Amino acid sequence: MTVGLAERPEAVMARRAVARRGMVATAHPLASQAGLDVLARGGNAMDAAIAAVAVLGVAQPMMSGLGGDSFILIRSGRTGAIRAVNASGPAPHAQSLVWARKAGLARLPDRGMLSASVPGAVAAMCVAHEQFGSGRHSLAALLQPAIGHAADGVALTRSVARFFALNEAVLAASESARAAYLKNGKVPTEGEVLRQPELAHTLEAVAAAGAKAFYRGEFVRRLVAHSAETGGLFSVDDLAEYQCEIVEPLSLSLGRRRIYTNPPVGQGIVLLEALGILERCAPTDHGSEVTQAHRMIEALKLAFFDRNRHLGDPRFVGNPIERLLSNAHLCAHAGRIDDRRAMTSVNESWSSFGEGDTTCLTTADEAGNVVAYISSLSTPFGAAEVIDGTGVLMNNRAGRGFTLDAAAPNCLAGGKRTMSTLHVYMVCDDDGLRLAGGTSGGDGQPQWNLQILDAVLNGGRDIQGAIDQPRWELTPGTDPVNLGQPFEIRMDGRFASSLAGLGELGHRISDKPLGMLGAAQAIAVSSDGALIGAADPRADGCALGLD
Repeated sequence: MTVGLAERPEAVMARRAVARRGMVATAHPLASQAGLDVLARGGNAMDAAIAAVAVLGVAQPMMSGLGGDSFILIRSGRTGAIRAVNASGPAPHAQSLVWARKAGLARLPDRGMLSASVPGAVAAMCVAHEQFGSGRHSLAALLQPAIGHAADGVALTRSVARFFALNEAVLAASESARAAYLKNGKVPTEGEVLRQPELAHTLEAVAAAGAKAFYRGEFVRRLVAHSAETGGLFSVDDLAEYQCEIVEPLSLSLGRRRIYTNPPVGQGIVLLEALGILERCAPTDHGSEVTQAHRMIEALKLAFFDRNRHLGDPRFVGNPIERLLSNAHLCAHAGRIDDRRAMTSVNESWSSFGEGDTTCLTTADEAGNVVAYISSLSTPFGAAEVIDGTGVLMNNRAGRGFTLDAAAPNCLAGGKRTMSTLHVYMVCDDDGLRLAGGTSGGDGQPQWNLQILDAVLNGGRDIQGAIDQPRWELTPGTDPVNLGQPFEIRMDGRFASSLAGLGELGHRISDKPLGMLGAAQAIAVSSDGALIGAADPRADGCALGLD
């Protein structure tokens, strides 16, 4: 049976749950409840994920929503096959490198309509529903909880209110964001109810007509008009032409396990490459916390460099995936890690081949279907542009992701998708799926996924303990604005002196705290088939199970 939050208030603070018939782990209790209710009514893991991600876009509007993009991994309980959905949108066709040079831009802006790409989130929901849903629930039924929360309002949690407070100046600088989110010039505070009636209306249109309501309907007319009024370059064709992809995932064998993630334009290859490099390092006592952290940091430096040098939209760039994940390349990188000192730079020749804030959720059902789903506006509040009359907050993926370096694989081009930080993961062995998850956090995503997987796969920790553990973050990663800066490590304050040895190895430790970045959600499958949901205490994470 399902137990509602009203009947079980302690579920609001639930971080870990164990069940047999189904599991939902998200960054907000209302989203977890929406997904669990769908499972209780006979829906499958994808049905539950769609209901949950729609609620997340309402309850955590700074992280995700209809104006963002999404990446999904789906494992079939019947066949064991894993598929990936890439729903990242391109830059408008008019937004080219030639245009940028004529406009005198050194880089794209971080906010405003020039920072936005075509939203892919609605296409992801609709395609996932059609291809992987149970067929027992219409899209309209799955979106009803989100519609209700948008119309009636949601009380802001402490963490959501904190994001509003931190971004008050960003919201105040945008006429449309001020109208949507501020009252008397002030952001809402903890406990205050945020109502989004225009967003409810847009969700109702999508519920009634599916993707065409978003990519060919009234929303497009309003988006193009808003874009023209605010200096953007969107056209009707930019949305009408958009289609998301269902593709094969990337994977890498690690001993008896195989790790799956999203292919480019997703950034999962950074996670796979770092894991592969670590596996090929000389054996060490995993109890040596400093050594293991040092090796992970060095592996990430190499993997980020490869990503920046080689990878872009596969429709525009020939991505050398097989070579980047080859044993020879991973072994060579492992040999470059010196346990006695940190790299201060990455040698260009090491990556040559010659000729040769976001939200994440996981769901599972009793039939063995498992979904890892991540959706994002790129940075908190995205472009800070809410399309007039729709309540849809646009992403700023293009402004954050593209470079204007003509020689770079991730250079801006009209109709091109920027490389994205988004990805999720699944871990399988000979007995089937063992773990699925992901996290928010931009370039922190592959780093925190790596730390979680290392703790579970190499350190023997349970998934909740791995999510709860302190984290560190290496910068720079891939954001164009930070590239070229010295390597620096931001540390969770809970580390205290346990990783002080990193400084002795030459790592530059930042005096800036890591803060609350990252909101990991995961589901593990035990050897006896029990589902173990784990949610991040850094956000409003909530894992709920169906028994």
